[in-house]
Parts: sequence; structure tokens; C-alpha cells
Amino acid sequence: MIESTFQILPGIGPKKEKSIWESGVLNWDDFLKSDCVCRLSKDRKNVYDSHIEEAKKFLEKGDGLKLCALLSGGEEWRLFNKFRNDVAYLDIETDGSVGQIVTVMTIHRKRGTITLTRGINLNANAITDALAGSKMLVTFNGKCFDVPVLKSNFCKINLNIPHFDLRQGCKKIGLTGGLKSIEKRLNIIRKDDISDMDGMAAISLWMDWKKNRNHNALRLLTEYNRADTINLEMVADIVYNRLVREYAGFRYL
Repeated sequence: MIESTFQILPGIGPKKEKSIWESGVLNWDDFLKSDCVCRLSKDRKNVYDSHIEEAKKFLEKGDGLKLCALLSGGEEWRLFNKFRNDVAYLDIETDGSVGQIVTVMTIHRKRGTITLTRGINLNANAITDALAGSKMLVTFNGKCFDVPVLKSNFCKINLNIPHFDLRQGCKKIGLTGGLKSIEKRLNIIRKDDISDMDGMAAISLWMDWKKNRNHNALRLLTEYNRADTINLEMVADIVYNRLVREYAGFRYL
């Protein structure tokens, strides 16, 4: 998708981008090969050619951050398909305190899924190792919650990679509410023992584990957090495809 967007160019918004597609110019290579695009002046066309050539170099190097810098906020989703094999899906639970102490977190990737627990294996080095090599972060509301909380808890971790926040993506296609309600609307079903759990239940389970060393409570909390994270992959696939159809001129691609 990223090679088909022209919103990386200064002054090009959705309306102008659609006009470019309708003219038969469907991607960056088409643009570069065309002598004239949508009545752009020669000078403007040359400037845009330079921007596209630069973007192509970033893409060849897998430099998602520099590509994101060319996009307006909330448009990071356009990189998802290019980087989907190197995505890190992430979700955290906290103790509900003012300081929002991270209790459990899961990182799900193509190569496997790891859950880290406070007091057992949750630390900055373990997070860094689990994220190593990832080129995109996918969360649900992570820009407002998970990432700031993680940075507050573990100041040494580096989360400076392109970030596709599914809450923003869902909102663009009319899916509002929390992750669990959206999952139900997308027919994503959880196991019975965690199907009705929410963030408050996760806090209670952590307190039960912390105070009573209730292993069943920790098991349920871990299972809940892992479902939150693993299900992000299914949600991301659905949301990305709908975004392409509804916001990215699917019929031209």
C-alpha cells in the first residue's frame, strides 16, 4: 500500500491523491515514468519525483521511521503490509495504581509469543530482546497508554519504530469501543474462562497473585493478556484490509 500513496508528497491530500489514481497513475513507479501527472507544472513534478525517489530509498532500506515522517499522523497503517512479517504486537496490564506499574505484558511476533511477568522475567533487557528486529509496533490504544506507561516503567527501552495503533485505525472505519467489543463485532471469539474479563478483572487477578500467590489467578491473567495481544494480529489484518478498501482507493490498486 505504501508505494501506492501520494500523500507522502507536500500538498497532496486524499482528494488530489484520488485524482492521480483516476488519471491512471497508480503507484510511485507510474508517477516517475509519467511525463505529466494531473497538470502538475514541470518544476513541481520534478520536486515530487525527488521526494518519491527518496521514499523509495527509505523503503529499500526498510527505514519505516523516515517513511512515517513523510506521512501525516495516524497514517502509519499504510506501512503495515510491507512490514507485517516483522510486526511486534504488544499489550500490557498494570496494577491500576496512580503510577501504573506494569504487571504483565505480552509481545507476539511471527517467530513466537512471549509473556513477561513482574517479579519473574519482566525487565528492560527482556523487553528489548523480545522486540529485537521488529519494524513496526501494533497495539490497541498503545499511543496513549501502553507506550507511555512502558517508557515510564522502563526508561531504557527503545520503542521508536512505526506504530500502528488499531484504536485509531478502527475509528477510521466506524469501529468504536474497546478491544473486546470490537473483537465480538469481528467474530473473534475468546475462550470461555476469559471471555468476560476486562481490565478491572486483570487488576484483581494481579492483586490475588501478589498477596496470596494464587497460581490460578496468575494463569488467568497471563491467558487474558496473551489473548489481548495475539488477537491484535487478526484485528490488524481485518482493519488494514478495510482501510485499503475505504480510504486508499482499493479499486485503483
